[in-house]
Amino acid sequence: MAQKKSGYFKIAQLSDPHIGNTEDLVQGIDVRENFKLALKEIKKEKCDLLVLSGDLADNAEIGSYEFIAKEMNSYTLPWCFIAGNHDDLGEMDRIFGIAKDFKEGEYYYKKEIANSTILFLDSSSNRISSKQLEWFEAEAQKIEKNFILFMHHPPCKAGHRFMDAKYALENIEEVQLSFNKIDHLKFIFCGHYHSSLEAGFGNKKVFICPSSQMIIDEFTPYFCLKSSNPAWRIIECYSGELETKVHLF
Repeated sequence: MAQKKSGYFKIAQLSDPHIGNTEDLVQGIDVRENFKLALKEIKKEKCDLLVLSGDLADNAEIGSYEFIAKEMNSYTLPWCFIAGNHDDLGEMDRIFGIAKDFKEGEYYYKKEIANSTILFLDSSSNRISSKQLEWFEAEAQKIEKNFILFMHHPPCKAGHRFMDAKYALENIEEVQLSFNKIDHLKFIFCGHYHSSLEAGFGNKKVFICPSSQMIIDEFTPYFCLKSSNPAWRIIECYSGELETKVHLF
């Protein structure tokens, strides 16, 4: 990937940390230490943006967001987040002050990086609302080149036998119908499935980031822990194309 030429930018994605309300282990895992380890490695990348792509908290409790805020105080580069189905926007607002950007109680928005637009959707209700999809289509029409979208849930089935069967996005068909209207939406980055997967539909490539909490085995139809090491993704973009790689601690 070309380095630091015009239009080049690099994004880190850290997903599904599932931070608990206290320092107690979550499902037997030190999720706070995992988050610190991942963040330490991401800092070395000197990214243009870090995206925390949902399920920041394990049970939507205020102590989880207080921990995230404290750790991110030492992160000096741009960062942002989206909500997952384990999060609560009201509690997030108490710590991060995001209510000014709410639209009818949902948190979705766009960012500009290196003359490129990135869109962020809110699937914390386990679906993407019709209002969001209207906003997405209107904003996407303003973008003239290939662009990136972040959302917590994958907008398609991804070959994860457990998560596809139990926890898939509820209105996948409606979302795909909307996304397929936008030919220059090429790359969608998600979390939620706690696995490193690639999928797609139409001309869309869907990249699923594993969790900093744990990785779930995608080949079994029931919950099966594959790893409790933290993982994250690095995305490098240039001239409407990209390269991406998952890192495991």
